[in-house]
Amino acid sequence: MKKSLYSLLFICAAITSKAQQKTTIVGIVKDSTTSTIIEFASISNINKKNTIVSNTKGIFKIDIALNHLLSVAAVGYNFDTIRVTEELLKNDTLHVLMHPLSKRLADVTVTSTTKYNQYQLDSIERRRFFFINRSDVKIPVVSLANSGVGLGINIDHFYNREKRKRSALALFNDIENESYTNYRFTPALVNKYTQFEGEKLVDFIQKYRPSYAWLRSHNTEEDVLYYINDKLRTYNKKQRK
Repeated sequence: MKKSLYSLLFICAAITSKAQQKTTIVGIVKDSTTSTIIEFASISNINKKNTIVSNTKGIFKIDIALNHLLSVAAVGYNFDTIRVTEELLKNDTLHVLMHPLSKRLADVTVTSTTKYNQYQLDSIERRRFFFINRSDVKIPVVSLANSGVGLGINIDHFYNREKRKRSALALFNDIENESYTNYRFTPALVNKYTQFEGEKLVDFIQKYRPSYAWLRSHNTEEDVLYYINDKLRTYNKKQRK
């Protein structure tokens, strides 16, 4: 009996050790209401400042470590945040279920004179969900845990009282910056000027995803077109080697 107990404890310890040593995780992003896959979602490791995109099957693979914070953003959806726990590391696949934006601002007219109006409307909705039920930002919570593993993030777990407001706003801004990039550097736009499709399109977008800072300083579609053309020459040159 005692020997069996020791064996069980050894197996549990081995599983935990293996989970802690895990350096990457594979996941899939889906719509929470329809279960359809979400391609070209941006998945960011907040700790490592690394962003990748989900492929045409909604699948992604990203570097992680215990207690790292992941964020997931996609056009038309509220973003999700996931803390990397020992329990999560034991899973073969991370299932991320994203909630569509409610479109409560649908009565606002989106005009052609306001190029990023839809982004702004969606951003307002995301901000409302992020700071829901709070008159200030004392204890911001990334609630509405969209991920299949049910891990919403309470900033209180990571920061002391004095830092909560500043940290919450910084986290929101980091995720919102990725959302802005998703709206500006779209698969449709890249496809229009490269004619790439499928995994080749995913590969190009992953390799040459522009920074938020660059997009903010180059605010026209023409700027993005020149950027894509420049990167396309680089991409084709590397493919020929």
